[in-house]
Amino acid sequence: VQQLTSPSSLLTVTVCEPHAMSEAVTEPHRAGGFLESACAASLDGIVDTANESSGEESAGEREEEIGAQDENASSTKTTEVPAGRTSNTQTVSTQRPNSLQVHAAGEPGLWTSQGDAEVKLRMGDSGLAAETPLTVNQMFTSAVERFGDHTALSWKEGEQQKSLNYKEYYQTCRTAAKSFLKLGLQRCNGVGILGFNSAEWFISDIAAILAGGFAVGIYTTNSPEACQYVAENCKANIIVVENQKQLQKILQVEDKLPHLKAIIQYKDALKEKRPNLYTWAEFMELGRDEPDAPLDAIISSQKPNQCCSLIYTSGTTGQPKGVMLSHDN
Repeated sequence: VQQLTSPSSLLTVTVCEPHAMSEAVTEPHRAGGFLESACAASLDGIVDTANESSGEESAGEREEEIGAQDENASSTKTTEVPAGRTSNTQTVSTQRPNSLQVHAAGEPGLWTSQGDAEVKLRMGDSGLAAETPLTVNQMFTSAVERFGDHTALSWKEGEQQKSLNYKEYYQTCRTAAKSFLKLGLQRCNGVGILGFNSAEWFISDIAAILAGGFAVGIYTTNSPEACQYVAENCKANIIVVENQKQLQKILQVEDKLPHLKAIIQYKDALKEKRPNLYTWAEFMELGRDEPDAPLDAIISSQKPNQCCSLIYTSGTTGQPKGVMLSHDN
């Protein structure tokens, strides 16, 4: 039984162990119960602090004493329980949680906000957590080896059904990646994708990652200003749009996107010709005859614990936040 008494001395709540009772019982306050309660362990700290503050030791001296203690030390406080009552010993650990530990210089931490940094890989003894971490390219090539001639993507264009098997899908992504590089995609810069699900959407996503950029999906319902925020935040070099409707959003804010180098429209014919505006066919043609070596060098340098994609929150209570996903994620 643990008895918790509020500092205002207005209410005493007795909480019983599950095997004894399944509910909390309120009782009138009894005089003298304040320091006898089972929460005295935590209240003792308040009393001790008050007593110490009236002594000769200053707050600064107490802080120095605490700071000098071993960071990994643990303290245990046992609560005295009045006769006739039972209580478990309460152990309070002062050890810093692993998630808050400051990692050594040069050693990956559990988190980062740097686009080109690495995070610590957390592995398990069984299940998916025990699988060898892979990059997107390693996972893709493994699928190609296992299922090369099987259908990977299937979609409908008008009344015609089209598809790509895994070999074709991978080669198409590589060609698109070389096109991105030719258009000037820089390492760790974004490729915004603004449109509904399609083969071109998936190809753009994978190609951006293979080319060393970040794949960045943008909500089709975003306003021009919301598109601008995401594109500027991820330093998008290239934006892939579905149609004229989505294109107009980008054109309205194009002059506010200093990193933008090209726009690609993957559906419908272009209603106007502009510098650095491409149809999907024109875009794919850019990388078709480009050498493989530059792309392969980027792919071979990628690690499972590096960021490869940004997923932006909806931003309902503020500006969207870019969630960094690693290859391993």
